[in-house]
Amino acid sequence: MTRSLPDQSLGPEWTILELLARGIIDDSEVQMVRDLLTTDTLKWGELLEQALRHKMFPMLAHQIMSASLRFDVPTNIYMHLESALEWNRWQIEVFRRETVRVAQALADRGIPFVVTKGMAFESTLYDSLGTRYMNDIDFMITPRDRDKVMTVLQELGFRPFFDWAKDARREEISSRLNPDHLPKLAREIDQPGIRLIDIDIANSLTWTKSPFDVPVEEALENPVEQPIPGMSGVNIPCFRPIYQFLFTALHLFREAWLQKFVESGTDVGLMKFGDVIRLIDRNQNKLTDSELLRIMQTHGVTDAVAWVLRHMDETFHTHAVELLALEKHGNEKLLRSQMRSPGYVNAWSESMRGRLQSKSRGSVQPVAPAHRGS
Repeated sequence: MTRSLPDQSLGPEWTILELLARGIIDDSEVQMVRDLLTTDTLKWGELLEQALRHKMFPMLAHQIMSASLRFDVPTNIYMHLESALEWNRWQIEVFRRETVRVAQALADRGIPFVVTKGMAFESTLYDSLGTRYMNDIDFMITPRDRDKVMTVLQELGFRPFFDWAKDARREEISSRLNPDHLPKLAREIDQPGIRLIDIDIANSLTWTKSPFDVPVEEALENPVEQPIPGMSGVNIPCFRPIYQFLFTALHLFREAWLQKFVESGTDVGLMKFGDVIRLIDRNQNKLTDSELLRIMQTHGVTDAVAWVLRHMDETFHTHAVELLALEKHGNEKLLRSQMRSPGYVNAWSESMRGRLQSKSRGSVQPVAPAHRGS
């Protein structure tokens, strides 16, 4: 079914990024992006800045390269985009090799785990084109294996990221306040353009003191073996589709809901919604049977997931709430009473679309929650 094309009320620059974020699926969208990229009113500074903010620079570069727009784009911009895309592809190759190295070490110790987020998505949701930007490599483990995993990673040459900045106190505080993650770890490597490889090890699908959660042990059962492009016969374990979707949606909810992510500049962006859209498109049959709804209801995450999908539908003209039969869920007042953090980002003075485009999100003040708790 053909989707509605986005309106252009926020300018051609934002329309291009919205189309790319949700994925180009037909000739009308291809042509629309091409027309917008070649319009005389396009502001390249705005387009490039927003692409950087939303980690879409490689994706924008690939779209321009694949559309053969070399002579329609200012030469200096084209050359920069081309270089950025090649660098991102090189980094992904390095990340792939490191992911396999860590995965094999964990498997050799009999530690259950999955690879999540960027490395799991780049070859499935983004077709191994080198367009998915990644800051680090992400794994999910169980809480009981934290110490074992830390030992393995140290043997592989990783050490707490803050050690590189000679700030052990910050690392200690990070570890104590984030029992849902191991301290951020890094390893120095000798590769062109890449000095450190960061690795993020989570042991919760939500966050510390979240009022709801999906048990990690349950989510890690029966992982999917996913091939690594360019490495024949090599696979990595990833969440099966239902839990991949739940983790991605709950991760987006956390970063959209909690004020601390706005203040740190790491809150929700276009590509985080893009991941959810692509997961639904790719796994529609598996996400529309009764199992997903049963799991969400069992663990009390239905309203959080539905809240994400409602904002996604309004922003990108998708129909995920209806598709997943969540029309009765996602009430914001109910969520406010359920959440115990005082750092709730208010419903915003504008739409989620306006929030995503805004460059001054940090100025928004949180509102007091309906119920305070520890």
